[in-house]
Amino acid sequence: MTGYSPVGRHLILTGFRFTLDALLVPVSMIAGMSWRFGDVFADKLRMYAPAVFVAAVVLPSLSYIGGLYSAAAPRFEAWVRVRWFLFSLAATLFVLLGMGSVDLDARVGRGVLLYGMLILSVLYAGHHFLLPRRFRMPRLRAACLVSSADDAMAAEILAHSSPQIQVVGVITIGDAPVPTATLPQLGQLNDLESTRLPPVVNTILVRDRHLVMPSLTTVLRRWRYDGIEIMSLADVCEMVLQAVPLPLVTESWLFRASNQSGMLYIKKLKRLFDIIVASLFLLMLWPVLLLGMIAVRLSSPGPVFFRQTRMGRMGREFTILKLRSMRIDAEKDGPQWASSGKDARVFPLGNILRKYRVDEVPQLFNILRGDMSFVGPRPERPEFIEQLEKEIPFYRERLLVQPGLTGWAQVKYPYGSNVEDAWRKHEFDLYYIKHMSVLLDFFVLLETTRTVLIGGNRKPDAFIKAMNKWKKLGPADGPELQPVLTKS
Repeated sequence: MTGYSPVGRHLILTGFRFTLDALLVPVSMIAGMSWRFGDVFADKLRMYAPAVFVAAVVLPSLSYIGGLYSAAAPRFEAWVRVRWFLFSLAATLFVLLGMGSVDLDARVGRGVLLYGMLILSVLYAGHHFLLPRRFRMPRLRAACLVSSADDAMAAEILAHSSPQIQVVGVITIGDAPVPTATLPQLGQLNDLESTRLPPVVNTILVRDRHLVMPSLTTVLRRWRYDGIEIMSLADVCEMVLQAVPLPLVTESWLFRASNQSGMLYIKKLKRLFDIIVASLFLLMLWPVLLLGMIAVRLSSPGPVFFRQTRMGRMGREFTILKLRSMRIDAEKDGPQWASSGKDARVFPLGNILRKYRVDEVPQLFNILRGDMSFVGPRPERPEFIEQLEKEIPFYRERLLVQPGLTGWAQVKYPYGSNVEDAWRKHEFDLYYIKHMSVLLDFFVLLETTRTVLIGGNRKPDAFIKAMNKWKKLGPADGPELQPVLTKS
């Protein structure tokens, strides 16, 4: 299989579009200056630089939060896209004016600002309304290799999962055909020389066990050299769902995941990223933390802070710090799951603290202390890990990386209240563990900002429905079949 999957291309494409929008701001201001004065003055550019830099971060950040870079953006209602377009431009203008009020030397002149914003509006509109099709991922037209009823079921599920992929049909491995409900049979893979693919097919989808069949890998390599993409079903689900269904996870997938994560970032840069971001957030959020502490003190008797033992990287236990949002006798009957709905143990203002994640702010001190990272799987209680690892495959994989204050699962799925929710979140966590990088961590921060602003996220019913179908599959590591391929 290729090491450069469509999953990686999606992140890179999003990063490219983010960078493009960021560059539009200084380019527009320089063009505005040239329009206003008929020339570009280096001394004025240096004065404008702080305001322009902040605006260049704000514009693409709001574009991301508004979902303008997502694959679904072209399908948004026109008013939704226009609303975020106008809001992002207004915020950019506000930043440019606001920075000039704080530092008069950094103030962008009114004429330059007027012309610059006109140019920025045109370029920004061209990017988001005229060019989206240019940035679309090419649609996969795939044939699935099937060697069992489970493989056929997986092909059927995938065929109805996303418009990003068209499953053209199935190719049976061996002599015995494997029936499918709706997908056509494209042929049987029992003859090395006579096996030909329909011209429309540009991708072959396989299960991990197919990749250890020596005679089958010969055919796959031949197709690969013919320009056909070879992808595992798990990798395609990552691209479509931004999660990986647990029935598709194998030891081989886990090993590939450990190889694909950015080791330099994990070992060196992630800690630096954590310290810088946690420090900045503490500077920005200390008034919010103070208000939260006052709310706890006035609303419920007992300590302001809540301390609890959690399990971190490699199973090391540490004490997590949060603002208390529940009554002090919330666990008088023993450890209980947090409820995603109305929880009687939570006092009224505690619900607000939880909804807007204010209760999580003290964990910034855990990050600075090195117990946690800013982004990663949420740290779980030891007693719950002991229970969940018996019911959820590969659950202890989360302990191989540093837990996080926020994470891919937290921004894609709401509070978990049972084993089913923990199962779903783990599918998101495995995706993060495989693809963790400074780019993904930055996007998680933006997703977290969106989650806080809207007061949490609701259960993605369409996602749950799709993932429940995958759960019907048997274990991914099934018996290895060895089809005999002959030369004609």
